[in-house]
Amino acid sequence: MDALTLDQFRVFVTIIDAGGFAAASRHLNRAQSAITYTIQKLEEQSRLTLFDRSAYRPLLTEAGKALLPRARRILEDVADWRHQAQGISMGLEAELILAVISYAPPALLSRVLRAFNATFPFVEIRILTDTFDAAAKALRDGVADLGLLAERQPEEFERRVCGRIDLVPVAAPTHPFGQMEGRLSAALLRDHTQLVISPAPHLDSGRDYGVLAVNRWRVNDLQTKYDLILAGVGWGSMPRSRVEKDLARGRLVELRPDSWEGADRIPSFPLVIAYRKEKALGPAGQWLVEQFIASQ
Repeated sequence: MDALTLDQFRVFVTIIDAGGFAAASRHLNRAQSAITYTIQKLEEQSRLTLFDRSAYRPLLTEAGKALLPRARRILEDVADWRHQAQGISMGLEAELILAVISYAPPALLSRVLRAFNATFPFVEIRILTDTFDAAAKALRDGVADLGLLAERQPEEFERRVCGRIDLVPVAAPTHPFGQMEGRLSAALLRDHTQLVISPAPHLDSGRDYGVLAVNRWRVNDLQTKYDLILAGVGWGSMPRSRVEKDLARGRLVELRPDSWEGADRIPSFPLVIAYRKEKALGPAGQWLVEQFIASQ
């Protein structure tokens, strides 16, 4: 089968799509004898009969029916190869790595990346979901091409606002705070275990945001923090976008602190799409930046 060619597969598929050998010869602008010869060679090299020629109009044999989808796939893969190779030669990225803080709204990420997949079907995306400091470090170190970060990250990046992250302090109904009415004093918040997002020790900058309790448990992913809060192990702040349904269903309770780091309410902060100033983005990266901005 070493002599199999793309042209043979193309002729085979065209015969089926056009409705016969004569129609395929017209469609491909070839003599019908050339079409017949091509199929004979394909059958010979495949050691199979692909068409039953006993009837007035040749019909696919069982072998032909089984192999037709494979021939279509081969032609589609070659077309994809050519399309992707052309894109890369024109500067289109083969892969983009996106560092995302775990607090980023899932709906925003899903909406933009769904449109990206439709627009750039041959560009692979790798998503690195991490804490604030670790996500920024991935972008700073060149591990990531783009970052969906918090506005409070250093100004070493080009940044464009693409949304906001609203935080809400929550606890499970089984937690002592879940059974208290009214506002919670700073003393009460200090005395109960707080669950805090923190990167691995070697990546930790030492900066704490919104840590009020004396006893704090540090986790490095949002899902673990959420699970522990839901289990009543401690209290903590969560992105409102992640817990709206839990609050509505009574699975979590929104807490009302008297103050939060000197303010009368827990802060919200801008979400930004960022990239390194010295790195030029390709067409797919530029598209992502524009779409995140447009989605706010």
